Amino acid sequence: MYFRAQNLNPNRLTFLNRTADPDLRQGRHEMAPKQPNTGLFVGLNKGHVVTKKELAPRPSDRKGKTSKRVHFVRSLIREVAGFAPYEKRITELLKVGKDKRALKVAKRKLGTHKRAKKKREEMSSVLRKMRAGGGAEKKK
Repeated sequence: MYFRAQNLNPNRLTFLNRTADPDLRQGRHEMAPKQPNTGLFVGLNKGHVVTKKELAPRPSDRKGKTSKRVHFVRSLIREVAGFAPYEKRITELLKVGKDKRALKVAKRKLGTHKRAKKKREEMSSVLRKMRAGGGAEKKK
Protein backbone atom coordinates (compact mmCIF):
# COMPACT_ATOMS: atom_id res chain seq x y z
CA MET A 1 0.00 0.00 0.00
CA TYR A 2 1.32 3.42 -0.95
CA PHE A 3 1.33 6.37 1.44
CA ARG A 4 -0.15 9.65 0.39
CA ALA A 5 2.12 12.68 0.38
CA GLN A 6 -0.17 14.54 2.78
CA ASN A 7 0.33 11.88 5.46
CA LEU A 8 4.11 12.35 5.35
CA ASN A 9 4.10 16.17 5.38
CA PRO A 10 6.44 17.30 8.20
CA ASN A 11 4.97 20.81 8.19
CA ARG A 12 1.64 19.68 9.63
CA LEU A 13 1.37 21.27 13.04
CA THR A 14 0.27 19.35 16.07
CA PHE A 15 -0.75 20.82 19.40
CA LEU A 16 2.62 20.04 20.99
CA ASN A 17 4.57 21.72 18.17
CA ARG A 18 2.58 24.92 18.66
CA THR A 19 3.17 25.21 22.41
CA ALA A 20 5.72 27.76 23.55
CA ASP A 21 7.16 25.57 26.32
CA PRO A 22 10.04 23.42 24.96
CA ASP A 23 9.63 20.91 27.80
CA LEU A 24 6.07 20.20 26.67
CA ARG A 25 7.22 19.75 23.09
CA GLN A 26 9.73 17.11 24.13
CA GLY A 27 7.31 15.23 26.37
CA ARG A 28 8.84 16.30 29.71
CA HIS A 29 5.78 17.74 31.39
CA GLU A 30 4.82 17.38 35.04
CA MET A 31 1.86 15.20 35.87
CA ALA A 32 -0.66 16.17 38.52
CA PRO A 33 -0.07 14.46 41.89
CA LYS A 34 -2.00 11.21 42.30
CA GLN A 35 -5.03 11.47 44.57
CA PRO A 36 -5.58 8.69 47.15
CA ASN A 37 -8.08 5.99 46.27
CA THR A 38 -11.62 6.43 47.56
CA GLY A 39 -12.43 2.79 48.18
CA LEU A 40 -15.20 2.89 45.57
CA PHE A 41 -14.99 0.87 42.38
CA VAL A 42 -16.13 3.75 40.15
CA GLY A 43 -15.02 7.33 39.66
CA LEU A 44 -11.78 9.19 39.11
CA ASN A 45 -9.93 7.84 42.15
CA LYS A 46 -11.51 4.42 42.17
CA GLY A 47 -9.81 1.49 43.82
CA HIS A 48 -9.17 -0.33 47.06
CA VAL A 49 -7.52 1.74 49.79
CA VAL A 50 -4.07 0.36 50.64
CA THR A 51 -1.07 1.60 52.60
CA LYS A 52 2.00 2.13 50.44
CA LYS A 53 4.92 -0.16 51.28
CA GLU A 54 8.20 1.64 52.01
CA LEU A 55 10.89 0.16 49.79
CA ALA A 56 14.59 0.08 50.64
CA PRO A 57 16.70 2.46 48.51
CA ARG A 58 18.04 0.81 45.38
CA PRO A 59 21.65 1.13 44.21
CA SER A 60 20.40 2.67 40.94
CA ASP A 61 18.99 5.61 42.94
CA ARG A 62 22.57 6.74 43.60
CA LYS A 63 23.43 6.98 39.88
CA GLY A 64 25.32 10.15 39.07
CA LYS A 65 26.19 11.00 42.68
CA THR A 66 29.93 11.45 43.21
CA SER A 67 31.24 9.82 46.37
CA LYS A 68 33.55 11.65 48.79
CA ARG A 69 36.47 9.40 47.86
CA VAL A 70 36.08 9.95 44.11
CA HIS A 71 35.74 13.70 44.66
CA PHE A 72 38.93 13.72 46.75
CA VAL A 73 40.88 11.67 44.20
CA ARG A 74 39.79 13.90 41.31
CA SER A 75 40.69 17.07 43.19
CA LEU A 76 44.11 15.59 44.08
CA ILE A 77 44.79 14.68 40.44
CA ARG A 78 43.74 18.19 39.36
CA GLU A 79 46.11 19.66 41.96
CA VAL A 80 49.07 17.51 40.87
CA ALA A 81 48.56 17.40 37.09
CA GLY A 82 47.06 20.85 36.55
CA PHE A 83 44.96 21.68 33.51
CA ALA A 84 45.00 20.17 30.03
CA PRO A 85 46.20 22.48 27.23
CA TYR A 86 42.68 22.97 25.85
CA GLU A 87 41.46 23.90 29.35
CA LYS A 88 44.24 26.50 29.61
CA ARG A 89 43.15 27.91 26.26
CA ILE A 90 39.54 28.12 27.45
CA THR A 91 40.61 29.99 30.60
CA GLU A 92 42.67 32.43 28.49
CA LEU A 93 39.65 33.07 26.25
CA LEU A 94 37.44 33.61 29.29
CA LYS A 95 39.96 36.09 30.75
CA VAL A 96 39.72 38.18 27.57
CA GLY A 97 35.92 37.95 27.65
CA LYS A 98 35.44 35.70 24.62
CA ASP A 99 32.85 33.38 26.15
CA LYS A 100 31.39 32.28 22.83
CA ARG A 101 34.80 31.36 21.40
CA ALA A 102 35.59 29.46 24.62
CA LEU A 103 32.35 27.50 24.18
CA LYS A 104 33.26 26.68 20.57
CA VAL A 105 36.73 25.45 21.59
CA ALA A 106 35.24 23.31 24.35
CA LYS A 107 32.58 21.89 22.03
CA ARG A 108 35.21 21.01 19.46
CA LYS A 109 37.28 19.15 22.06
CA LEU A 110 34.48 17.53 24.08
CA GLY A 111 31.98 16.66 21.37
CA THR A 112 28.65 17.90 22.70
CA HIS A 113 27.15 21.30 23.47
CA LYS A 114 26.07 20.19 26.95
CA ARG A 115 29.57 19.01 27.93
CA ALA A 116 31.06 22.20 26.49
CA LYS A 117 28.74 24.42 28.53
CA LYS A 118 29.60 22.46 31.67
CA LYS A 119 33.34 22.75 30.99
CA ARG A 120 33.09 26.49 30.28
CA GLU A 121 31.22 26.98 33.57
CA GLU A 122 33.83 24.89 35.41
CA MET A 123 36.71 26.93 33.95
CA SER A 124 34.97 30.23 34.74
CA SER A 125 34.46 29.10 38.35
CA VAL A 126 38.18 28.22 38.54
CA LEU A 127 38.97 31.74 37.26
CA ARG A 128 36.65 33.26 39.87
CA LYS A 129 38.37 31.28 42.63
CA MET A 130 41.80 32.36 41.36
CA ARG A 131 40.72 36.01 41.32
CA ALA A 132 39.20 35.74 44.79
CA GLY A 133 42.31 33.99 46.15
CA GLY A 134 44.63 36.58 44.63
CA GLY A 135 46.03 34.21 42.01
CA ALA A 136 48.07 32.24 44.58
CA GLU A 137 46.98 28.87 43.19
CA LYS A 138 47.80 29.77 39.56
CA LYS A 139 50.21 27.30 37.91
CA LYS A 140 52.59 28.05 35.05
